Amino acid sequence: MRRILIGQSLLVLCCIFYMIWWYRGYRPGTAVARAGGINGLLLLITAALGVAGISFSLMPVPEISEPRINQMGIVFAGIITYFALLLITKYGFHRIVTTELILIVGWTVLEMTVIDRLNAAGSLPNSGFVCMCIVIAAAFLISMVLYVAYYRMEEMKAFYAAMVPLITEAAAMIVLIGIIRSKH
Repeated sequence: MRRILIGQSLLVLCCIFYMIWWYRGYRPGTAVARAGGINGLLLLITAALGVAGISFSLMPVPEISEPRINQMGIVFAGIITYFALLLITKYGFHRIVTTELILIVGWTVLEMTVIDRLNAAGSLPNSGFVCMCIVIAAAFLISMVLYVAYYRMEEMKAFYAAMVPLITEAAAMIVLIGIIRSKH
């Protein structure tokens, strides 16, 4: 249990460092190397926190019963969702496909897997599971709306709107951490 909480905390830090990197490297009117100097260091820290957070979040949970949702089903649904959204956003909304799409879908798959395993282990009550499904769905929907709208927005609005998914996803993980800590 503790490892999963550490993983979720590392992913919150990942979101924070990603926002700092985004702010420094993509602010309109700024011409800086996005992968060099301090920005390169920020990107490296972001990636390291992300990999560590995912690794800790997916560590085995002792005393797990049958998960509510089939774990492979979550992954399979994520893969199908990604390719469907890729086609819909590219051809339906004429939006350039970027890394953020896989990050949004991947984060959603990860979090659904985490809450499903925590629920099966008895560490996340059914009410918490339902609450987290709603929170994760809301974060996903906000992220997707802003993903599609990004290139249609005025430059400064798009710059700030691009940070909102990082905030909503970090907030969702903080809610999960809070629910689990309140139970223990």
